[in-house]
Amino acid sequence: MKPIKGGVGGYPVMLSFDDGPRPGTTERVLDVLARRGDGADVPLRAAFFTLARNPPGWWARRLLFAPYEIWTEKGSLDRHPDLARRIVEEGHWLGNHGATHFWPRWPWYRNRRRVIAQLREWERVADAVVPAWRGQVARLARAPYLIRTSAWRAATAQTGFADLGGLTTGDADPRADCDDVGRTLLTRLDRERRLAAQSGRPVVLIFHDIRELTAECLDRWLDTISAAGYDLTDFEPDRL
Repeated sequence: MKPIKGGVGGYPVMLSFDDGPRPGTTERVLDVLARRGDGADVPLRAAFFTLARNPPGWWARRLLFAPYEIWTEKGSLDRHPDLARRIVEEGHWLGNHGATHFWPRWPWYRNRRRVIAQLREWERVADAVVPAWRGQVARLARAPYLIRTSAWRAATAQTGFADLGGLTTGDADPRADCDDVGRTLLTRLDRERRLAAQSGRPVVLIFHDIRELTAECLDRWLDTISAAGYDLTDFEPDRL
């Protein structure tokens, strides 16, 4: 895979993962991050934007997820508490991705109070499953589908969550393979770096730890990013 030419200069890149935790994939992602760290027991620190629960049943999910959603087998804190605890114990950030990954454009989720209820429900489950998340110095949230409606913005402001976006990587494309995502990554990183050159802020990449493709190819993608001259760095909210 051909690296980006010129001008990268160690531009910082942070990693984040959405829609987990889910057995079979999240732990493999965590294993990759552990190998990428600075030494024994010091993983490359990332942010995991998780769900509190994934409702059972296809119809229940259809009433929550976007009409075009195909990845309905998402992760959840309540079903996989051991993975949630591992995320925090290994030094990663645990973020709020909505209790149930609701589609913000449904009419009933254009109401600020309903969105607040989603954020609070995530908190309730996180407190029960992995109370150590409260020790984080920042409260992070990412809008499902990256759709930051006025209701979402108002709800995060009221509940004290930092509303965080990022750069999608293409790993959610059902047609993509490892090489496709690698090429997409380099193209999008180059464009984002040029747009953000004046700010000097890191690029935050968005992967999905529920995807088999991501678990299988993450190591290769990180090699590709590093080979292109980018600096893979720990996720730190105060740098954003």
